[in-house]
Amino acid sequence: MIPSSFLSLDGADTVFAVAAPDGAVLPVYELAGPARAPALLFGHANGLAAGSYAPWLKDLAKDARIFAYDARGNGGSSWPAGPLNRVFRVERLAEDLRLVADAVTARLGGAVPAYLGHSLGGAAAIDLAISGRLPRFPALMLIEPPIFPAPGAASHDEAVRIQERLIAGSRRRRADWPSVAAFYERLKSGNSVFAKFPDAMLQAHCRATLKPKPEGGFTLCCPPEVEGAIYEAHRFSGSWSGLARVTMPLDLVGGDANRPDRDWISSAITDMAKQMPRAHLTVLEGAGHLMICEEPTRLLALVRRWLGG
Repeated sequence: MIPSSFLSLDGADTVFAVAAPDGAVLPVYELAGPARAPALLFGHANGLAAGSYAPWLKDLAKDARIFAYDARGNGGSSWPAGPLNRVFRVERLAEDLRLVADAVTARLGGAVPAYLGHSLGGAAAIDLAISGRLPRFPALMLIEPPIFPAPGAASHDEAVRIQERLIAGSRRRRADWPSVAAFYERLKSGNSVFAKFPDAMLQAHCRATLKPKPEGGFTLCCPPEVEGAIYEAHRFSGSWSGLARVTMPLDLVGGDANRPDRDWISSAITDMAKQMPRAHLTVLEGAGHLMICEEPTRLLALVRRWLGG
């Protein structure tokens, strides 16, 4: 059962739900691709939703059968009551990916899809790999997964500064809006990272991350306190120490560490890659953390080459 009437990805061909043992419910959206096209499962970034990438995913569906899901706390998902540091532990976010992958594999008659994870979606795959529970994805691409550097790592101090600022900013975020248009105008203006999105991507993001309120108006699908809790969960996960256990081949994509508004992950990802024996790192000059939404054409070409290979 879909958790609510709100669905984040406009125009999906099929929508189904995956339920977690603790009561979280995750919508999964399918975009049907060409006959005999490869299947691809996609996981999004924190504070976004599957539908934030809708124009990009629809373009990619010309070459692949796409499945994309809303992670707990985001988009059209629902989640159980309880302390946020328990409901949004990285282990639960990772297990959600496992459940979604199993459900997609069943719909494909036992065929396991390739997996593309952006940010939060990438971290979930790494945490599954560390625990030995990663599905046998035939191909794996992770874009800037936020595996927080351990104390003593070269990028640790910068990561602490940037992540603490990010957590504080997410908790101050305005939750309620009179309209999607008002939200769009706010994100389009000023120095917001969202202002760098092409208009079609920004419009899709605004529709995907606001849901109607019963009394009128709209509210963020990912409440500010939940977004902050998910960032904090990764800040204190300890996953960095398990990276050597990630032994399967994977493609890792990083942004530009020289970009003035870089995320800490762009600085940490080189060291991250070195600790995973079969990781292949591609660094995209000039790219930011939200690179798919900022540069959809460039990332589409990258992903198409990866799928073709």
